[in-house]
Amino acid sequence: MKNFLTIAVSFVLAFSGLSVAKPAKASKAAPKASKVVTKRSEFKDSRDKQKYRLVKIADREWFGDNLNFKSEGSYCLDDDDNNCMAYGRLYTWDAAQKACPAGFRLPAQADFESLWTAAGADFNAGYLIKTDYGWKGETNGNDTLKFSAMPAGNRFDDATYGNLAKFAFFWSSDDSLDGIEPGNARVWYLTNKSMAFSYTSKAKIFAFSVRCVRDAK
Repeated sequence: MKNFLTIAVSFVLAFSGLSVAKPAKASKAAPKASKVVTKRSEFKDSRDKQKYRLVKIADREWFGDNLNFKSEGSYCLDDDDNNCMAYGRLYTWDAAQKACPAGFRLPAQADFESLWTAAGADFNAGYLIKTDYGWKGETNGNDTLKFSAMPAGNRFDDATYGNLAKFAFFWSSDDSLDGIEPGNARVWYLTNKSMAFSYTSKAKIFAFSVRCVRDAK
């Protein structure tokens, strides 16, 4: 007998002011982890000697950890250095544009869509992307893709912090696509309220996590 895992997910968002734009043509079928192939290695950042897991997903190579390179416009959650060690730094959009090491880039819309597609291209995609720990409620993932998205929270435009254990936000390099207001940029996110992986836009002065990416060799 083959065992089937049914992922029952409630798609209810409770983040004030968060408008959702859903990726098009979402499949209703749950992602099939058995068909996902990932390859892992390691990258050492020559700027500060920090090491990051590298995860090959489809035709791209992603950092498997949030970037933790200290630069102007980057912050530790709650201004606590221990949070940087645990979750990586939070970057304004301008800082994020220059944060990735040579050879890597801040992901664009196409990079995130590739990741979303590899995760099943549906409303359960977050299950394959999230860590299997740390998410508030019953919304941990199984991290099949080894992307290991952690709910690192964010820094708001008033310099306060929030959403630890509730949201993972990742800056995109895009600020001129349809639907993005002046002064904003696209951000992809996961939430403890669902297994979705989707995007919205936020003011560039917010500080969010950064994942660096490059085309696979």
